[in-house]
Amino acid sequence: MAKKKGKREETFTFPDFDEEEYIVRESRDSKIALFAIFYAVAVATVSYSLVRMTDFDNIAYYLGFIAPYGLYQLLKMLGELKMVDVSKFERKNWFGPMFMSFIAWLGLFILFSNPPFNDIAKPDFQGVETYTKIDGEWNITSDNIESDTPFVLIIVVKDNWEVDQVSMAGSKGGNGFMNDVSLVKSETNNPYSIEGENRYYYFFEEGLDSEAYSFTFTAKDTEGNVNTTTTTFSVG
Repeated sequence: MAKKKGKREETFTFPDFDEEEYIVRESRDSKIALFAIFYAVAVATVSYSLVRMTDFDNIAYYLGFIAPYGLYQLLKMLGELKMVDVSKFERKNWFGPMFMSFIAWLGLFILFSNPPFNDIAKPDFQGVETYTKIDGEWNITSDNIESDTPFVLIIVVKDNWEVDQVSMAGSKGGNGFMNDVSLVKSETNNPYSIEGENRYYYFFEEGLDSEAYSFTFTAKDTEGNVNTTTTTFSVG
C-alpha cells in the first residue's frame, strides 16, 4: 500500500528591510508632525486673539474645527512646491497630522481661555442664603422671614478669575421697588458672622413688608463677562 505523501510545509521569509526607505519615511513623518504642532499653535493663537480682542467668539471655535482641513490643503500645496514629499501619502497618513493638529489646538485653546491668559467663563451663581438675628446672634436661617424683621440677603458667586461687581434689583408684588444696588463682599470678621467665601450681601436694616418678592442678581467679572439669576421668596 502506497504511503501518503506528507503535506509540504511552507516557510515564512521576512521581507527585505530597506533601511534607507525607512529613514526617509520616518524623517518625513517627523517633520510633518512637527509642522502640524506649529500649525496648531498658530491657529490657537489666532483663536485666542479673536476671543480676547473681538466679539467673534463663535468664529474662533469654527476656526479650530476647520483648521485640520486647512492643514491638509497646506501640506498638499507644500508638496506641489517640492518643500515636503506627500506623493506617497495614503488616507491613513493624512489622518495622523490632521488629528494631531486638532488635539494640539484644542489643548492650547483651553489653556489660553483660562487664567492667567484669559477668562471667557461667566460668573457662576451657587446659591442664596439669608441671615437673621436670633438671641443676639446672626445665623443662617431657612425659616420664613417675618415682616419688619432685619435680615441679610446673600448670594454666592464664583468665577474662574475674579468677580468685579455684584448688584441686585428687587420687585415687590410684581412692581420694582429697588434699582440696581451694589452688594458688599463678605470678609473675615464681618458684622453679620457670614461664613464661607465668595459671598456678597445686602442688609435690610428695617426688614420688608409682608409680600412676595423677586430679586435679580447681576454679576460681572474683571474680564467683562456678565451673568444674571433671579430668586423669589415671601415675607410674612
